[in-house]
Amino acid sequence: MIMKKFLRVPALAAAIMTSLVLLAGCSQTASDKTAQQVYDAIQSAFKETYGVEAIPNSPVEVDDTTLEQKFYLAPDDVESYAGAVAGMMTNCDELVVVQAKKGEVENVREALEKALQDQKDAFGFYPVMNNTERLDAAKVVTQGDYAALLIVGISPEDPDAAVDFTDDVSLAEEAFYNALK
Repeated sequence: MIMKKFLRVPALAAAIMTSLVLLAGCSQTASDKTAQQVYDAIQSAFKETYGVEAIPNSPVEVDDTTLEQKFYLAPDDVESYAGAVAGMMTNCDELVVVQAKKGEVENVREALEKALQDQKDAFGFYPVMNNTERLDAAKVVTQGDYAALLIVGISPEDPDAAVDFTDDVSLAEEAFYNALK
């Protein structure tokens, strides 16, 4: 009788361990997400709130060349990335999410901060399309191995309405963090 109990303990432990491994495999952790998935979550938040994506003005997808020249990041130096920039020369909007290689998120954050400063230098005194207000609210956020540059804002339809994109950047930031939970 005692021998049967001892034999059941390892079998039970093995069953529990197998169940935990299977459950862990079914859930997607933040490190399993791609930058595209996080970027898509931000876009979904804007579509749900405004009916348009975060960059509604002729968005141009970020490619390897743009990543390197505009955001100071070599494609080989990151795990994944996704983003868009406004395709209009008069608009400063940029939304890019980067999954850094292990231990490199600080370098990615610094590169995105530099890109944000570039936009402030280029558009800070160019108030067309509410660029000044966009850049006042813009920020770089990080979590784990992920970083995002958030220069976003949906302009009010009423030209006389006060313009403040803090809520739009907060919407993007919250979607970023929620996607990585």
